[in-house]
Amino acid sequence: MTPPPPPTDDTPLVLLAQPLSPVFADTLSARYRPTLAADANAADTAEGRPVTDLHLAGLPALELVAGISVGVDHVDLVACRRRGLSVTNAGAAFAVDSADYATGLLVAVLRRVAAADAYVLSEHYESSLESI
Repeated sequence: MTPPPPPTDDTPLVLLAQPLSPVFADTLSARYRPTLAADANAADTAEGRPVTDLHLAGLPALELVAGISVGVDHVDLVACRRRGLSVTNAGAAFAVDSADYATGLLVAVLRRVAAADAYVLSEHYESSLESI
């Protein structure tokens, strides 16, 4: 990830918990200054990576903690409330995608797609074609 441009305007600085893919970083850079620096106005968090009072203490300019997960169990909400920080998450943003994926997996299990694929790729399938 390239360093953010110097703060010459009011473009919000966004702190990321982990580096982004280059394509997403370029898209995000059109409206924000994504960075891993400690002077960010917003923080993007990932499930399993806690946001504690100690983390927040190192981010004096922080105004927003945004999670990419459904819940915010990994965020110290008491510490955020004490600092007056806004906390948000993805909510049901991925619910439809998860339901589609689960339906696809169910169909794959019921139709034995993995077993059929393994059979077609095996030597048994090729030998059965020779007898036709």
